Amino acid sequence: MTHMNMLKNYNLKATPQRLCILEVLNSYGHASLDDIEKFTKTKFPTLSLSTIYRNLKEMLKKGLISEVKLANKKDYYEIEKESHAHLICTNCGKIEDFRVDTDTIINNIQLLTSSKIHNATISFNTTCKECLSAK
Repeated sequence: MTHMNMLKNYNLKATPQRLCILEVLNSYGHASLDDIEKFTKTKFPTLSLSTIYRNLKEMLKKGLISEVKLANKKDYYEIEKESHAHLICTNCGKIEDFRVDTDTIINNIQLLTSSKIHNATISFNTTCKECLSAK
């Protein structure tokens, strides 16, 4: 699906700035606000950080993208996808998606604690295969 169609499916206007933000998220997989700003400034030099932030918030509100909150790291953004965990290399900082049934984990925790989990980010600190082979 094209980025333009994605925006239309979420009832968002397909502006050049939003298309650029989706392009960087698609390219990086997980991007910080700094990454997004750096990438979008190459195409839109006069684009302000507040405009980028406002567009991210609107796409978050509509559910097109999600915010990945990781302990001791900046917040990252990604295009919304099925439930998964994150593998974070403690050596190079790379973040990878790992498919795991997080819904079952969340449901089990809710049952055990009689609480309601509103959102969750499951992450594992790892050493990625590239860093392992470099040693």
